[in-house]
Amino acid sequence: MFLNLRLQRGFSLVELVTVLALLGIISAVAFARLGDVSSFRSSVFQQQMLSYLRLAQRTAVAHQGSGAQLVIGRTSNTQWLLTLQFAGQTVSYPLEGRYRFSYAGSGASGMLTAGDSLTLVYQDTGDLVQLQTPTALPVNGSVTFAIEDARYLCTSPAGFSYDGACL
Repeated sequence: MFLNLRLQRGFSLVELVTVLALLGIISAVAFARLGDVSSFRSSVFQQQMLSYLRLAQRTAVAHQGSGAQLVIGRTSNTQWLLTLQFAGQTVSYPLEGRYRFSYAGSGASGMLTAGDSLTLVYQDTGDLVQLQTPTALPVNGSVTFAIEDARYLCTSPAGFSYDGACL
């Protein structure tokens, strides 16, 4: 009895073409998703802004008797300077990004353009008590910050800041 065993060495042409076609489709989809990083950059900007809002509130609580002020300044169309002032000290944090940044709440609303600034004043209890947008306004409700009209941050009168629109 003869056994007709055929030894297979390698892949067939059909298998190779199928694998190449699948790799091409997967790479096209992956490139389309990763090719545009602007949404990623605006998300990073949003998270950095949220971190500085939280830092200002925590700094006010940590330095009892002095409170804290966070100045959000737009120095140019692409440059930002966040300045934290507390207990006679000043610390500045530069940020980069060409994003529309607007705020609304406590009787004030507007958009920061080059040369503008917005100051948030925190009591030593961590409460957000005042917004300064050339004029000083007491805070009597939550303040919404919008980045590119698509990403939102909210700061409550208690000073707590979180990701998302105010309720």
